[in-house]
Amino acid sequence: MSTPLFELAARRGVAFPVHTERLSLTPFTAEDTDAVWRFNRREEVWTWTSGRPGSAEQLCEDYLAAGNRLTVQAGETIVGVGKLQVLDAWSQGGPRAEGQDALAEIGWTIDPDRAGQGYGTELAGALLEIAFTGLGVRRVEAHAFADNAASRRVMEKVGLRHEATFREESLHLSRGWIDGVTYAMLASEHRGRG
Repeated sequence: MSTPLFELAARRGVAFPVHTERLSLTPFTAEDTDAVWRFNRREEVWTWTSGRPGSAEQLCEDYLAAGNRLTVQAGETIVGVGKLQVLDAWSQGGPRAEGQDALAEIGWTIDPDRAGQGYGTELAGALLEIAFTGLGVRRVEAHAFADNAASRRVMEKVGLRHEATFREESLHLSRGWIDGVTYAMLASEHRGRG
């Protein structure tokens, strides 16, 4: 069974907040809810995510229960949310020690009012760095709806490789069955980028 993100981070010496050139990443807390809800409730955001939050309270409850969301700030302003979920890799014959906490899934949501400033790319790069260098995973994946051009550009800018397109694999709230994509990177590829 995979280890919860912040427990694994503490065990591996990853201290929050994590800082990039312009951003600070901290574990999501209930105090972040109003600012995050302000942009997550917008259709131009939830149309690209895993669902439309029903209320600020539900968003807070879901994020805290998931235990894998990071609040992203530029200065004092919350500009987005990152997701870093650590998973056990599939192992033939059942779970094996070397597969524990070997895989991570990353994701990001940027406030549309702050879009176009490179925050998504900077955040995705930070999530890769935390996953590979801090947590020691061997593979990172990111998923998106196939027509999410902005997210796909971010994935490509940070060096993730397009691995698969899945035909009509996702039932969208308003658009019916749509295609999805998976991008990924291995730890060896991440090290080679330095």
